[in-house]
Amino acid sequence: PLDIAQQALNVGNSVSLIAVKVKPGYEENITETLNQNFRRKDLNLRAYSWRESAETVIALSTAKKAGIGLILSVVLLIGIVGIINNVVLSALERTEEIGMMKALGMREMEIVSVFMVEATGIGIIGSLVGCLLGAVGVGWLVKYGFDISYAGDMTTYGIPILNKLYGVWNLSAFGFLFVLGIIVALLSSITPALWAARKDPVKAIYHR
Repeated sequence: PLDIAQQALNVGNSVSLIAVKVKPGYEENITETLNQNFRRKDLNLRAYSWRESAETVIALSTAKKAGIGLILSVVLLIGIVGIINNVVLSALERTEEIGMMKALGMREMEIVSVFMVEATGIGIIGSLVGCLLGAVGVGWLVKYGFDISYAGDMTTYGIPILNKLYGVWNLSAFGFLFVLGIIVALLSSITPALWAARKDPVKAIYHR
């Protein structure tokens, strides 16, 4: 209750902070207007926006986004290299089969389409498994949360935060990553597939 807090802090009826809720996007203008009024009336008061009070949190969030972007880029690169490796190995192992396809009259783009379909299948399976594993992790965070009590009092950063951070479902992100995985698999298979399709059929059949 307010009276107990006033007694515990020994502040009586004085006010130490007034929080004003404004429409998004207007906080900077309102903050500047209030400070001008305070200076004009010689009041020892100062207004500041939530962005200013939570500057440390915003900086940490920006750094976090940059770090996550870097990690996702590395993961994406690993996925591309893995898919290219699988397609190249498949082409090397099926050199005779590719030569036979060309000898039977299959055109290069038809052979390329075979490898692209296989790569797309790999992308679908990989994306599906990744989304399922991600759903398990997000579900755990939504239900149990991540304990950050060891970090100390987070209110010193300007925004009150509970002892646990909980996850939220973002189905659009799952859908985007699922489609992205398929597209990456499809595009990364084109170069090795073209390399395999352009092999001379005679040399391919008798490559040994």
